Amino acid sequence: MMLELPSQVAPQWLPRLRLCCLWLLMVLLPLQLIAASPDAEYKLKAALVYKLSKFVEWPASSGADKSGRFGICVLGEDVFGSALDALEQRKAAGRTVRIRRFTQSESIGDSCQVVFISKSKRPFMGAILQKLKGRPILTLGDTEGFAEQGGIIEFTRGKKRIGFLINLESARRSGLKIAAPLLDLATVLDSPEN
Repeated sequence: MMLELPSQVAPQWLPRLRLCCLWLLMVLLPLQLIAASPDAEYKLKAALVYKLSKFVEWPASSGADKSGRFGICVLGEDVFGSALDALEQRKAAGRTVRIRRFTQSESIGDSCQVVFISKSKRPFMGAILQKLKGRPILTLGDTEGFAEQGGIIEFTRGKKRIGFLINLESARRSGLKIAAPLLDLATVLDSPEN
């Protein structure tokens, strides 16, 4: 037997039910985003690594690996897992993307146009950035202080989003031009690094 509510009762509790459901969505959805797993965070960052490259112009003299590919590289612990591999064969700067992983900065050579420097390299960050300084390589990282040490783009994490800190002086020194729309979305550090 099914219980039916009188039709005059529905208008009283239905709006309250809708409001309650909306409130729950507004409260629980941000909590879910905040509690997102590191895997989800790095999947998003992998997509951003690729998207950011579309807002950067490399000098004509910048090298490509022998196959003429556009190198997106990870130096140190690979926090992206397979998320970066999905970018293989896409186009960036008119060339086919190639994903590479390195444990030592000496191995990078001219095969990388973009290098994400992992937090695992924190103790050596200053030396690595000094070695890459002035080369046409977009350096990215999410270690706190990365941009202040000379990295070009530092990912920052807010309450609900990933932001960017851009060291414009490091980009200029590397011969890279960063498009205005990206600069508008970022916090720009426009002073020489130490």
